[in-house]
Amino acid sequence: MKVLETWKQASWKIKTLVILGIIYVLYALLGFLVAPGLVRDNASEILAELTGRDVQINEVKINPLALSATINGFAIKDEQTEVLAGFDHLYVNFQLSSLFRWSWYFDQVALDGLTVRARRNPGSAFNFDDVLAHLEAQAEAEPVEEAPPEDENASLPSIAIGQLLLTNGDLRYTEAAGKEPHELILPIAFDITNFSTVAKDKESNDYAIRLEGPDGGGFEWAGNFEFAPFTANGRLQVERVDLVSLAKLGAEQVRFTVPSGELDLEANYQFSQGEDIKLLISQGRVTLRNLSLQKPGEESPSIQFPAITVSGIAVDTQAQTVSIPEVEVSRPEVNAVLEEAGLDLATLFLPPDDDKAEQVKEQVKEKAQAAAERIVEAETFWKVTLDRLGVKGSTLRFRDQTLAPAQTVEMTEGDFELTNLVVGEEAPFQWQGSAKIAGEGQLTHSGEGMLAPLNIASKASLSGLPLATFSPWMEREVPLSLRAGVLALDLDAKVEGDAPDITASASGTVQGLNVLENGQAFFKANNVALQGLTLSTATQQVNIQDVALSGMDVLHKVDSQGRDLSMRIAAGTRPSEGGSASASGDNEKPWQVALKKVRVIGSQVRHEDQTVTPNFRIGLYQLSGTVTNLNTRPGSRANLNLQAQIDRYAPFTAKGVVSPEPLYSNLNVSLKNYEMTSLTPFTGLYLGYQVEKGQLGVDTGVDIENNRLESKSEILADQFYLGEKVESEEAVKVPIKLGLSVLRTRNGEINLPVTMSGDLDDPSFSVTGMILKVLTNVVVKAATAPFSILAGLAGGQNLEQIQFAPGSAEVGPDTSNSLAAVAKVLTEKPDLSFGLIGTTSQEDRVALAEQQIGMDVAGEDWAGIDLALEESSLRRKLKRRYESATDQDVETLVSDPLPEEGDEADKMLARAAWDAMVKSGAKAVTSQQLVELARLRSENAKATLVQQLGAEQSRVYLNESRVDGEVTGLTLTLGK
Repeated sequence: MKVLETWKQASWKIKTLVILGIIYVLYALLGFLVAPGLVRDNASEILAELTGRDVQINEVKINPLALSATINGFAIKDEQTEVLAGFDHLYVNFQLSSLFRWSWYFDQVALDGLTVRARRNPGSAFNFDDVLAHLEAQAEAEPVEEAPPEDENASLPSIAIGQLLLTNGDLRYTEAAGKEPHELILPIAFDITNFSTVAKDKESNDYAIRLEGPDGGGFEWAGNFEFAPFTANGRLQVERVDLVSLAKLGAEQVRFTVPSGELDLEANYQFSQGEDIKLLISQGRVTLRNLSLQKPGEESPSIQFPAITVSGIAVDTQAQTVSIPEVEVSRPEVNAVLEEAGLDLATLFLPPDDDKAEQVKEQVKEKAQAAAERIVEAETFWKVTLDRLGVKGSTLRFRDQTLAPAQTVEMTEGDFELTNLVVGEEAPFQWQGSAKIAGEGQLTHSGEGMLAPLNIASKASLSGLPLATFSPWMEREVPLSLRAGVLALDLDAKVEGDAPDITASASGTVQGLNVLENGQAFFKANNVALQGLTLSTATQQVNIQDVALSGMDVLHKVDSQGRDLSMRIAAGTRPSEGGSASASGDNEKPWQVALKKVRVIGSQVRHEDQTVTPNFRIGLYQLSGTVTNLNTRPGSRANLNLQAQIDRYAPFTAKGVVSPEPLYSNLNVSLKNYEMTSLTPFTGLYLGYQVEKGQLGVDTGVDIENNRLESKSEILADQFYLGEKVESEEAVKVPIKLGLSVLRTRNGEINLPVTMSGDLDDPSFSVTGMILKVLTNVVVKAATAPFSILAGLAGGQNLEQIQFAPGSAEVGPDTSNSLAAVAKVLTEKPDLSFGLIGTTSQEDRVALAEQQIGMDVAGEDWAGIDLALEESSLRRKLKRRYESATDQDVETLVSDPLPEEGDEADKMLARAAWDAMVKSGAKAVTSQQLVELARLRSENAKATLVQQLGAEQSRVYLNESRVDGEVTGLTLTLGK
């Protein structure tokens, strides 16, 4: 009651104060005791419903007196990462001064221990996908309300925060889509002072954000921004960011790992969003240290950059310009590995999955093609300027694992400087550089040009390059290897136009070149010099002024299988892939190659044929001369003038005109004094004898036109004699030594004019085969039909048979003439000897019978049957001899009626008696008589040859006589 009375008696001021005190107490009680629980429970429920996740809030504290609130232990749960998002403490301090600032003003908003955790699982499923799906489902369930029209004059609510602070925060990302999960933790903190959505002075909205890397380093972002219109400026700085942990997140997206690497980045920026968005970047600088990209399974990194510095970067999005004053690269190393699938550097940045990799390749090709077209057409929208690019001490290693064993080539000590490169504007750039190749070759290069329109001119000089380094690649393609050789080259090249067209000029030398075939000598040259080479892709022409070969040594070998070098190379060459490509190129215009002069000095070309035993070897030594005007243009003809010594002693020359297409030749070849003992492999094979001695000379003219060969040769074999016999199934079965003796003159020379002709289009035609065939035929003919060859010396006479008068052994005039021809042959052919075979025939039997009857009838006075028939006494003797010898009447020999006239009838009867007696008398001639006649003939012939014609007695010998043959006189044989 007293309280009530006191209340009633109190003044209105007291009552007001009491009411305000009660309200204040209630306000304090509600703020301190009731509100925190309500806020915690309702907030947890609302957020759980909103996210579809369990939301935990440990504690909510509200200080109604200080107008502040604190939330402790907030978390959105996640089964995979424990917490999807959460923080330890959130402190918000609102100020009543907002009533006077006409804005919502917070003295401080401080967040401590913020954590946000994301995880990517196989199939690119994230741990927050269900939250997004839940939010989307809620949005679709709510009724759609018509959005009010936008107020062009609407502005952001006026909010100001004295200090917006984040401490002890972290961002966590787990990449679990691959084989092993990788987690990246980025500590984060920021401090924004005087934050205001409606800035009033330059000190408003200053911010400073810092993230710390997982293994050191940091991210600092400081500046100032405004909202209306939105503008921002400041400085971004990244220091010593460890790229190893960052790279692990994308380990399953690329085909390399990052063993080491640090990144520094800093730049000033200005951003404004008005009618046009504008971004200015200035004083940009990017530094990479100790960056390595390594392919799994390789011992060393594929790419190493000890230091890359890009300084002075400036970007203006409104002007569409990028300016880079300088890029400096120090001691980079690139290790490229060629595998069966291709070059590994081309695949390092592709996804491991082959299907995805193919998609990326196609996308890159399309973008690269589009970019190239824009550059060529000068349609790039951005202007990019690089004032200077410098590379110091670079190393490039190329390892080819498709070879067995694998091979490596290095380009070291590489220096390169590029200046004034501009993309998007017609401006010339320049470069120069140098490097060492394979440890010894020194390369220098320089040039200048423009990208749009494309026009680049360059110069390069290479010296001391050891060619043996590249031998394994040659050996893979052909059965040849580079044992030694040092290359020097000077090159000027120009690239221009849309095609583009390439023109080049060059000169070069190769010192000490040594090329082996399957480990054996093939080609050597002390010096190969090329001068005045020019090339043009537009005209498809290559012109060479001069090629000089000094100290060349070439071995052309035909192996035991009959294959020459070209056949062995074809057999040992790897089959090319994609045969259709070569076929498609058949219709393309062929390149024209012109070589003005080839000079050969102090060289040798050797030939070895292993198809014969012993192996045949021949060589052109001290070879020198020129070949001029070589040209692949159809119809062009080259001049050939070569001199050499075959096997170091036999002079050889070749002069004339040749053309490869169409095939043409007007060539004269001369060889003198070649020792024929070297031909034993062939004489043994085809003739069956070794060569004892002999020298060969050849003068030949070779004419080829319209694919037809016409050749005339004069072959001289001096003192050519065969020696020991060689067993050979292919040897001709004739007395070959005799044939050579027939061909050999008294001076020991064999002269053979050889004429050849043939159609080169005929598959069966072979120049070598025809030469052997012609020579063999001549020798065989001389051996098998020697007298037909000797007939030329005998005035056309066939000396194989010498006629005597029937029944006579006397050397008559005709016989004497024949014997004189034999004597001449003996003089001209000192290696020949003649055998004399006395022979008789049926004519000799008749003649001997006639001689015997004549002696019986008339004795020494017998003058022959014709005269005897004119004398009646001799007719009577003939008839009487017949009748007494046969005891028959002579008239029985005549069946026809006798003439009435007496002398004529008597002559007929005498002739009949003569014929009958001769016939029977010829049969009665004895063999002894005939042998004696034949013997006398051969003896008389030898006597005439030796005593009268001066023939050597030892070169004429008597053979056993032959009777009842076909020759009436002598048959001659040849001997050696």
